[in-house]
Amino acid sequence: MDKKTFASLKSLCSPPKVIVDVMKAFLLLLYQSEDVKDWKTCQKKLADPSNLITKMEHFDPLYCTVSAAQKAEDLIATETVDTVRHYSLDAGQVYKWTKAMIDQVKSSGGLKA
Repeated sequence: MDKKTFASLKSLCSPPKVIVDVMKAFLLLLYQSEDVKDWKTCQKKLADPSNLITKMEHFDPLYCTVSAAQKAEDLIATETVDTVRHYSLDAGQVYKWTKAMIDQVKSSGGLKA
């Protein structure tokens, strides 16, 4: 993923629920849940793609709470990468990273909170 990926997603005015849920799940792994309420708050986070990329590069599943990972998983539990890609290839990339990180948090035990 790169800056163009996030710029493309941020530019969506009224994305379908599946895209919003994927982005919320992604952002829940990187930010506090109160920072990720709706599409508008997601867009604010997407406005700084360099920060997102840095957070992704430094993401450590041991320092993500299991509850945050569970909330993220609940948002995308009914989706598949193909379903997400149907709406947006960029969101498909975000989905794959998010799903992989959720799995890592769960397998590592994550941060107990």
